[in-house]
Amino acid sequence: MSDWQSRFLPNNWLDACSYLKQQQQPFCIATIVAEAGSVPRATGAKMVISQQQQFDTLGGGNLEFSVIKHAREQLEKGTKSNHIERFSLAADLAQCCGGAVQVLFEYFLVDQPLITIYGAGHVSHCLCEILAKLPVQVQVIDNRQQWLDSIGQFGVNTHYHAQPENSVAELKANSYVVILSQDHSLDFALSLAALRRGDLAFVGVIGSQTKAQRFKYRLAEQLENPAQCDQLTCPIGLSEVSGKLPMQVAVSISAQLITLLEKHAKTGDRDQQKHQWESSNTLRKQLAGEQLNE
Repeated sequence: MSDWQSRFLPNNWLDACSYLKQQQQPFCIATIVAEAGSVPRATGAKMVISQQQQFDTLGGGNLEFSVIKHAREQLEKGTKSNHIERFSLAADLAQCCGGAVQVLFEYFLVDQPLITIYGAGHVSHCLCEILAKLPVQVQVIDNRQQWLDSIGQFGVNTHYHAQPENSVAELKANSYVVILSQDHSLDFALSLAALRRGDLAFVGVIGSQTKAQRFKYRLAEQLENPAQCDQLTCPIGLSEVSGKLPMQVAVSISAQLITLLEKHAKTGDRDQQKHQWESSNTLRKQLAGEQLNE
């Protein structure tokens, strides 16, 4: 890290939380919630830990080292549940202070949305150029390796599948699916496979109103629940952004995706805040009923 970059890093735990959220990095807040005997920091001391950085301090030494190690192990596992750990400075950490502390670990995970683009053609190239600059994961799947080779320049993940529709089952839940293949029959097969899952955040297909009507008619015949057709967005993109050039179409699609991502992110933030509050409330009750033994 350069000197000029380090000058803009936060210098307290609260600013660190904002900074890491903006950087889309998962992190842990470690707080001393109880103490006994001689300890390096008092109850209420906090530090913020990510996989690569830490901010503020719990007093240094083996205590802080152990707290950081534990937090990073849990971040690596994707742990969501807050919990309290007890550290005996003398018995466990060989620190001469001789006291003991209880540390509350609170986890704030950042699960970047996954956008899967089927088709590596001209519109897909332009779309990847835009999405590569956003805090999202992007993967492109196609049955034409030469097109995938050229789209890799944007830093997105590429995967070759002889039958791309078979890969739909492998997508993680709440993924965003953008169908831009070179073949209408493949577009239909991908749409059918995606809608049958029922757990994807978005399924959009490039095309005209006529294509949309034909697809929805055929999908209603083949889906176990015809109402799932309503989850298909075709034509994809915002109607306010017109134009047929590849970059114009890509801008329209990316604008629609950004709108949906922001909407879903707000819902996700509320869910995480509720989870954090419930978890913290449980821990407070647990702590209130415990005595810290030296």
